[in-house]
Order: sequence, then structure tokens, then C-alpha cells
Amino acid sequence: MWKRPRRNETSFMDIPPPLLIIAPHAYDADLADLRWCEAASGKVRVNAAKFRNLEMVEVIVDSMPFLLTPLTADETGKTLNAGTGDPLKCDLPLSGESAIGVTPRANVASAAPIPEVHRRLLLLGQWIGQSLDATAAVWMPARRLSSFAWFDNAVSDYLAGGRLPLPFHVSCSEVSAGRLATNGLRYFTGQEIGLAVPSDYRPADIEGRVADIIAHIVAYGRIDRPSRSKDPVRRETLVYTPSADMERVEVLIRRDAR
Repeated sequence: MWKRPRRNETSFMDIPPPLLIIAPHAYDADLADLRWCEAASGKVRVNAAKFRNLEMVEVIVDSMPFLLTPLTADETGKTLNAGTGDPLKCDLPLSGESAIGVTPRANVASAAPIPEVHRRLLLLGQWIGQSLDATAAVWMPARRLSSFAWFDNAVSDYLAGGRLPLPFHVSCSEVSAGRLATNGLRYFTGQEIGLAVPSDYRPADIEGRVADIIAHIVAYGRIDRPSRSKDPVRRETLVYTPSADMERVEVLIRRDAR
């Protein structure tokens, strides 16, 4: 689905772009000559000659290269019907809408989780959406969908010094009673979380604890050894047990004696 017949560049195109910006006429846009929104004016350099015979362009933001790839309405629809769901504050886009995929180029892809690179990725998505009157945004690593208005506001808050918009980047679902699992955290840390919580925790308590744990791991990196930490305010002990391959860490929340 991600490789068109004319594309024969390198295998990175076999991997879905992490960010999709959905708009009614995104596929029809001339990416080499896109009329950028005022906020992007003079801040985006388009290297249209990089892929002369391919339906994509390279753009440079603050010396960081990104690849823009158009998806037809059919390709976009297949993506949205292939499990991209749990829409965040929006309905599914209309069936006729296409998308622009945004991917860090190979020389910065390994640094994609680094905040400065990720900020440029989100900023570029924001500028594309504003330029095309986008309706939605999709974060593929977590398969989360939001309205573009929500994405636009969340990115603006983040770039102004706020917290990474975790609801867009990481999803969390209940896999059994009292046990939850994340999806999408691996993009930032190479590791997902399995979380076990006390049975009497309220949903609001669980949501807050999950957000705090995710934010901590995003900020400080994956847990690479068994450990524990105490929260004297909540009177909790968190027990961390990483898997042998480090791709998952089990987190157990225990109540401390009062």
C-alpha cells in the first residue's frame, strides 16, 4: 500500500510515515510548489530535485530533512480501515480525503525521538495542515487519529513549552482486569509498558498515573534493569521489571502501608 509502481528508491518507503496530515485535496497538491501558510513562509526549503521521477519531495526545516509523500484517498482509506482507530476527539475523515505523509529522512531518522527533531516533525505537520486546510492528523506508531484543530492546538502548546501531547502519541488499553498496555511508546524509547494497578483505583487515578509514568520514560529513556521507586505523596511503590529483550517493561503499582 505504501509503495507505488513508480517508486523504487529505498526500503524506507516500505515503512509508513509516522505522521499523516489528512485534507480533502492533499493528494492533488503540488508539493514542490506548495503555497505554504504564513507561519511557514521563509522557514521551509523544498529540495524538489532530490526525487525527480518520484511522487515525493524533500523539505528542510532548520537544517533537518524530511520526506513528504502524498497518499491517494484510496491509500488513506485503507490505512484508516487497517486498525488506525480509537479516534481522539474527532470522527473518521470522509472517504474522499487524501493525505500527506511526513517522514524524517534517513540521516535524522535515528534521532527522531530526540525532542528537537520531533518538534520539527510536528511543526512541519502543523504547517502542512494549515496550508491545506487539513481536517485530521494520524500518528501511525500509536495508530491515533485526531481532528486537525486538536492537533494544531496541542502542537502549539507543546512548542510553547508544554508537555508532549501524549494522548496523540501513545495509546493505552485495558488488556485484562487491572492490567493495561501501551502502544506507540516504542517510537520514543524502544519499549512499551505493561501496567498493573490496585483494584480499587478509579479511572481518573489510573489515567493520571499512566500519563506520569509514560512522561517519565519519554523524558529519561527506557527502563533497562529491575528497579523500584517510591511516591511518598501517593504512598505508592512502583516496581519495574523489563523483559529480556528490553522491548517491554512491566510496571506494578503497590500501595504502601499507611
